Amino acid sequence: MELHPLCTFFPRMSDEEFSSLKVSLQNNGQTHPIFTLGGMILDGGNRYRALCELGIEPIMVEYQGLSPTQFVLSSNLHRRHLTQGQSAAIVSASQGWINAQPESQTPNHLSLDTAAARAKQSGVGQRTQQLADKLVKEAPVDLVNEVINGKKSLNKAIKEITPPKPVVPKSTDIVVESENNVDPILSTFEPQQPLINSVNNHVGVVTDEDGDTGLNSLDGIQRLTELNKALNARIIELTLEKDEAVKSASYWKEQYLVLEASLNKDRVE
Repeated sequence: MELHPLCTFFPRMSDEEFSSLKVSLQNNGQTHPIFTLGGMILDGGNRYRALCELGIEPIMVEYQGLSPTQFVLSSNLHRRHLTQGQSAAIVSASQGWINAQPESQTPNHLSLDTAAARAKQSGVGQRTQQLADKLVKEAPVDLVNEVINGKKSLNKAIKEITPPKPVVPKSTDIVVESENNVDPILSTFEPQQPLINSVNNHVGVVTDEDGDTGLNSLDGIQRLTELNKALNARIIELTLEKDEAVKSASYWKEQYLVLEASLNKDRVE
């Protein structure tokens, strides 16, 4: 007989466990019936296979309850040596199978619509159950089966399907290289170099000791004063622009961190 889909969500016995089961059945006979549903084995697939290999007629009972999902999960989750990751993944996979069935065919199935309900059924914390839900929803079937069969831990499987977080450099990690080891902030004033050169030239004229254009040149002093005022005004403007740029960068960094936290929360849920 074929196994019911709900029965296949549980890992098969190892060779050693199956051999022990056969010895027990051979010596003690079948002490628990094999439950069927719709012509398939709902619970007792290992016993069925062992009895067939021993040539013993299996005792079969048709399931008459209202919730085969509840029956299968309750019968197998806590009597097997399963890790929390395995139990959570099995419950998530069972809920996925329920959701895929036509509503008319599953009117009495166990309701596991919330993470809290699934966690209660599997006997694990809600965080572990949410990770299992994410695995069943996003991972390939082969990876889900590896977790269910105990070949890979839930946490390791989750890492395989979770993209790496983008690295946000800290302000102390940002290095700006400039020629001649010029301070990056001073490089802001580079476009004003012609104005600065003009000031320097007039300073040279005013301080020239040869000729009549010394400190007594009122015209030179006036031009120097005007250029100095213009340069100071431009420096103030650039400083304000720099402050606004810093504030804007800080704001967008905060927005990025909020968005990243929201995306991480959505992935977990």
